[in-house]
Amino acid sequence: MVTRFEELPLMTRKQLASATVELVNSIRRSISTGCMPVDKVGGRMDILRDHVFPNICKG
Repeated sequence: MVTRFEELPLMTRKQLASATVELVNSIRRSISTGCMPVDKVGGRMDILRDHVFPNICKG
């Protein structure tokens, strides 16, 4: 089942890489340098879509 981008308030590194056509390692590097805000839940890192794409919901 394909989920629409707008329906993903929290994204994994793999989902963000797919949406931005970036490598997962580039996303990891941005997180580790502090350039990209994440929420760590347990052992999982969730990326808040609205922080990465602030204008996506504005139209």
